[in-house]
Amino acid sequence: MRAEDVDLVRHLPLFTGLEPAQLPDLLTGAMLQRFPRETELFRQDERPDFLHVLLEGSVELIGTTDDRESIIEILTPVDTFILAAVLGDTPYLMSAKVLEKARILMLPAPTLRRQIIERPQLALTMLASLAGQFRAMVRQVKDMKLRTTTERLAAYLLRLHGARPPGTPVALPVSKRILASRLAMAPENLSRAFAALRGHGITVRGTTIVVVDPAALRAFALPEERQPASGSNNANDDNLDETLIQG
Repeated sequence: MRAEDVDLVRHLPLFTGLEPAQLPDLLTGAMLQRFPRETELFRQDERPDFLHVLLEGSVELIGTTDDRESIIEILTPVDTFILAAVLGDTPYLMSAKVLEKARILMLPAPTLRRQIIERPQLALTMLASLAGQFRAMVRQVKDMKLRTTTERLAAYLLRLHGARPPGTPVALPVSKRILASRLAMAPENLSRAFAALRGHGITVRGTTIVVVDPAALRAFALPEERQPASGSNNANDDNLDETLIQG
């Protein structure tokens, strides 16, 4: 890797706990590459050769059966995927494909596993990342089992809106077809869900969403914990976090 690439990696949250002298060993055989849209990074059931760290762009994780597929998650920087398979040296439970042109750090899986044994701080960092991914997976399962399709869309829009002031236009980061698959609903059901949410604090202009009343949308989304009486507009609650779902 080039010196400037090593310097970039050095400042990633994933590696900030490492001593500078430890980084070269971790990066032995590593690659920092750019990938165009539609690039298939790996397939479900393959064994991992690398840990992928998404630095720019977006990637979709796709689950497949013999005759069906569904988008399980849409990844944005900066984070790892799919960490559980890499640490356990087990087959991927999902495929990965570049959604928007991406820049990805690829760390050789055997080197990473060896370094984790030798570097306690790296092990703790990886455990923290894995724990976050597990919690996100649980959130998604609860969404599927406890929320209706319209409530799932409302929760997604709250995360997308974030802490922006009410009435701020926000563009959907993906097409409505991809969003429908991510939220486990048919495209026609997504259209109906958007229509239903017009009465709960949002307006829709094509692919632009305006959350006019975050409190009303939050109340409809049925968050897991009661919101403060002040009705804060902060939608980045732990229960509404949008983090990686991994398998």
